Amino acid sequence: MGAGHHRMPFFQKLSQTQREAFTAHSTAQLMSQFLHGEQGAVMTAACVTHSVPDINAKLYAATQTMDEARHVEVFAKYCEKVAIVYPMAKGLKGVIDATLKSDRFEKVMIGMNMIVESMALGSFNNVYRTTQCELLKKLMFGVMRDESRHVTFGHTYLGPLFAKMHPDDLEDCAEFAFQAVSMMWRRPGAATTTDSVDKGFLEVLENSNIDPADFFKGMKEAAEQGITQELPPGQIHSLNDLMMPALARVGLFTPTIRKKYDEAGITIFEDQRVLEAMEGGNPVA
Repeated sequence: MGAGHHRMPFFQKLSQTQREAFTAHSTAQLMSQFLHGEQGAVMTAACVTHSVPDINAKLYAATQTMDEARHVEVFAKYCEKVAIVYPMAKGLKGVIDATLKSDRFEKVMIGMNMIVESMALGSFNNVYRTTQCELLKKLMFGVMRDESRHVTFGHTYLGPLFAKMHPDDLEDCAEFAFQAVSMMWRRPGAATTTDSVDKGFLEVLENSNIDPADFFKGMKEAAEQGITQELPPGQIHSLNDLMMPALARVGLFTPTIRKKYDEAGITIFEDQRVLEAMEGGNPVA
């Protein structure tokens, strides 16, 4: 984990002990986010079960609630093995809180089935493809099979609803989606100071005996040399490859909202190929 940071010249100057500790703790931080996300998913899936009017959708949401509870259990046990749980990332917490406080079930499904689940599905795939831990690989494969169904349910159910929805209500849902994306999106090159990253990542540095000031100075120097934190080829970018295409598919990029994305500097990606491939429940290379 943290492969992007490993390309930094600064990282190569660290001791082997520091590099190994950073890899271990950044992995623990990622696993912690999976745990927190699944805990949020239990609550939001239960909320959909209660609030969605269609009986068939209620039945499906009930099975999703069971799936998410199983995921919480397995991630909790894995975090027990690594013996540390990091705090929930600010963006993830913001989306889950906004989703649970939203005023209609469509927004709950946007927040969880389309935003959080898409982010998780891409991350699960990338971990599955890169981890050398056989236990974690098996765990990721099983969870991905469930999550791909959850994501598909959101698209399948919401698309026809939005197509018939009053324009004002559709605009309201599109605005909610935009705000949720904004919470999860990070401007390229923005994470270069202690004020621009989550508290949990600073704890990773502290636990790895790495000075934050030196680390962010190293990141800035790497950026100046053209070394970025972009995902390497073959990895899925959750926002670009899954979340944005999902929102596009159900019609949540209205003309008004497109202007807001443009003004915020957030590029809209609409290519459906990776999303469609992942809906089959299998990992994507």
